[in-house]
Amino acid sequence: MALKRPVSTKSYSVNRVNQLIASIYSFLLVAVVSEALVNGFRQLEYLNPLVFVVSVSLVVSLVVGFLISHFVFRAPNLWFRAIPVFTFVLLATWPLHYDVSIVFPETFKPWIWWLLGIAAIAAGTSFRFWLGVLYIVVVSLGWIALRVSLSGGSGDLLLAIQDSLHLFILAAIATVMTAAVRWQAAKTDFANQDLIASGVKSAQSQAVELEQSRLDALVHDSVLTTLLVASKAQSPEEIKLARESATEALRKLDADHASGEIGSAITQVSFFEALRNRIREVYPSFEVSLQETNNSLLPELVAEALTEATLQAVDNSTKHGGGAAKRSVSLQSQGKGLKIVISDTGKGFRPSKIAKDRLGIQLSIIGRVKSVGGRVFVRSEPGKGTDVVLEWSPSV
Repeated sequence: MALKRPVSTKSYSVNRVNQLIASIYSFLLVAVVSEALVNGFRQLEYLNPLVFVVSVSLVVSLVVGFLISHFVFRAPNLWFRAIPVFTFVLLATWPLHYDVSIVFPETFKPWIWWLLGIAAIAAGTSFRFWLGVLYIVVVSLGWIALRVSLSGGSGDLLLAIQDSLHLFILAAIATVMTAAVRWQAAKTDFANQDLIASGVKSAQSQAVELEQSRLDALVHDSVLTTLLVASKAQSPEEIKLARESATEALRKLDADHASGEIGSAITQVSFFEALRNRIREVYPSFEVSLQETNNSLLPELVAEALTEATLQAVDNSTKHGGGAAKRSVSLQSQGKGLKIVISDTGKGFRPSKIAKDRLGIQLSIIGRVKSVGGRVFVRSEPGKGTDVVLEWSPSV
């Protein structure tokens, strides 16, 4: 398996996995650090009190910082990396921790031993794969050197190697399992990204076909009909009718040509029809309604951005809204602009708690619409469903 994989631009599955890993790790961290501190206080008579108090204070600060950053801000990456770094410093500076005037008992094992495993797991989980593996190897070997030294209690070499293997195997298993889960989550993200991209292309293709059909109908109903009337005109009344018909046909063609060039824009009615067909095809649980439409033109880039943002919002609702939720999409023209509302009666969430790394919302919905001059409003509360409103107009 390759050590590095390209990152999907829509990595919400990976982000969910990372948040789950951080939640599990937080409970392990509290339990293991508590055990380490208990053993540390038991060994206090053999240690340098000042160095011990400073070390314990920093360890507790790291734990509290990790918990707050994860459960409040949902961004624990910095603290994830700080824990193994500081633990490595403790291991490297251990000779400063003990009182050289005191002889250690045979059962003495430095209290930082209980931190090494949880720190190695954090390194394997948060560092680059190769760097995490290197950290685990170095810490495992470092423990052997410390344990058999005078400052580490002059322990038995075989027991030190056994402890080191235990540390290495535990951290390696956690690292490999984390990498495997992230790999599968990344595959899901790439598959979803491809689905959204194909949806955008499909909707664009359908919109172009609908637009062509509209133009064909315009030519047939106005131009061909005028020619037919003109070819049969004999009486003054028929000639007058043919003249009026020709004038009206020219007016329609001029109006259509003045609103934009074919291929660079599509009408809102064609856009809405194509988007409705795509949603019904891929997400049949959604009820799609056309509230009001007109023939105002929509630039190609705007149509693409709104299609992707709508499909992303629909996909998010399907994944996170709950199976029993009622879902709908409302499509409405507003003069030369438009409004799209994606609603569900599902679980809901607090928009203020949206993490910056939730790319499915921040990038593919809000960022995508803003990039073409539109606006996005997210209305949601836990247990009260979600409304995602996309608005665009030439004047925004």
